[in-house]
Amino acid sequence: KKQTTLNTLKSEYSAVQTATQKLTDSLYGAGSDIFSKVNVSASDTSVVTATVTQYATPSSLDLEVFSLATATKKQSYEHDALRTSSNKLSELGVTTSGNFEINGATINVTPDMTIDSLIYQINNSSQANVKASLSKGHLVIESRDNGAKEIEITGTDLVDGTHNFAELLGLQDTSTSRSTDKLDGLTSGSVTLADLGVTKDSAVFKINEAEITITSDMTVDDFISAVSSSSAGVTAALDDGRLVFENKAGNTEPITFGGDNVTDTKSLSQLLGLDDRMSFGSNAEYSIDGIRKTASSNILSSDDTGILGLSLELLTTTDGEPVTLDIERDYDSEAPLTALQEFVDAFNKLIKDTDTNTDGENGGILTGENNLVTIRNNLRSMITSPIDNPGVYRSLADIGITTGAPGLDVSADTTQLVIDKDKFIEAFEKSPASVKALLVGDNTGGTTVTGIMQEVQEKLKPALDAKGGYFTARSESLSSQISNLSDKIDKKQEYVYTYQERLTKQFNYMDQMIAQMNAQFSQMQQQLASIGVEVG
Repeated sequence: KKQTTLNTLKSEYSAVQTATQKLTDSLYGAGSDIFSKVNVSASDTSVVTATVTQYATPSSLDLEVFSLATATKKQSYEHDALRTSSNKLSELGVTTSGNFEINGATINVTPDMTIDSLIYQINNSSQANVKASLSKGHLVIESRDNGAKEIEITGTDLVDGTHNFAELLGLQDTSTSRSTDKLDGLTSGSVTLADLGVTKDSAVFKINEAEITITSDMTVDDFISAVSSSSAGVTAALDDGRLVFENKAGNTEPITFGGDNVTDTKSLSQLLGLDDRMSFGSNAEYSIDGIRKTASSNILSSDDTGILGLSLELLTTTDGEPVTLDIERDYDSEAPLTALQEFVDAFNKLIKDTDTNTDGENGGILTGENNLVTIRNNLRSMITSPIDNPGVYRSLADIGITTGAPGLDVSADTTQLVIDKDKFIEAFEKSPASVKALLVGDNTGGTTVTGIMQEVQEKLKPALDAKGGYFTARSESLSSQISNLSDKIDKKQEYVYTYQERLTKQFNYMDQMIAQMNAQFSQMQQQLASIGVEVG
């Protein structure tokens, strides 16, 4: 009973310590500061969504967004069967089952599998980390992550007797190997670029920054020769109605296209569909207060922004008009008032139960626990004593926390704390910094103030220490006493059992002797009766 009561009180003292921590956590980082809230606003919320933690420092920042991050995308050859998701892979030319890989994830294909099933399998592979869809007769594979990351699509199993599935659909394009769709009219190298849609008489085509002058009457063979002999480090070839570009040995740089428009609206790479077949993702480009940065995602952590506690989601570009981000810290009385009420409730319960259980006059079970009474008295003294606070407030009474309203009846319980909420709010609004310093201390401004909650914590630490604190030591002592008493009880019980066993044996022996004597007496009666002697 005594040990159980002591453990209950230990829990109540721990509850007080926990309640103080909700207030003092602000000392160990503004992210836990319940005395204030940090907010951020953006001058144009269509450009950016901004969020902050309590760690953010009040400031005003200029944000410019030059480009958003995009994802790498690969597109298959155009195929009529890819216009309807319920079509089977056999309609794409798949004749046997096999596998191919996307970013190392194995994808299974069979002739009777529907395109829907294929897309579902791809989209549900966490390892592939891509999303698949149909678009205008193409199977489109897009990375789930933004940034210039390669989508690796490979295969070894032949699904039509000649090609693996990735080759069959033209999905094996990489940064160093690019191809067009099958082009109408591209039946041989003798056709001209005009036959492919080029309308400008002359234009510059760029591949890997090498400039190649092309004309509308240039044949495809001449175009292939010009590309292959240029400084681009690329070979071009004609393959079954498709133009294929591949890096020469030793060139590991991605193939890039550019140059003049060859029609009113399109460059040659756009006209041939090279930009549609595969496009590499790009990083987001932005600046904060003039410092230019890049990120692979449009969702920026504080590491990306370089501002502690500030995260951003970029929505669109700023087009030369910076967005202002204002980070402000506002003091708030609601959170500390709630935390203080929790502390007061826990403290009052601790005091009441300690007094009840150490009251010798009323038979308190912990009567004589003088160390416990000392801890209780020290805590009580700390709560009601003023501190050396250079601010406006020096005691809890100054902010509305007292042992009762003035004029209370003399019989009232003055060991219990009460909060005058109106007075606390008034004090907080007048000087939030002084309220905070009174409660949890302050080490700014060249002076160090130890707050009342800090003092309570320091007083409770040794008492609650798991190795040698008061409660642990007393619990271990009581456990030892209980163990010794248990040993004594066990020994007494063993003695009682032994004594009982001896008495039982004696009783049984006496019972046997009485039975034997009765038998002998009965026999004697019979013998005497046989000779005519009357007994009794």
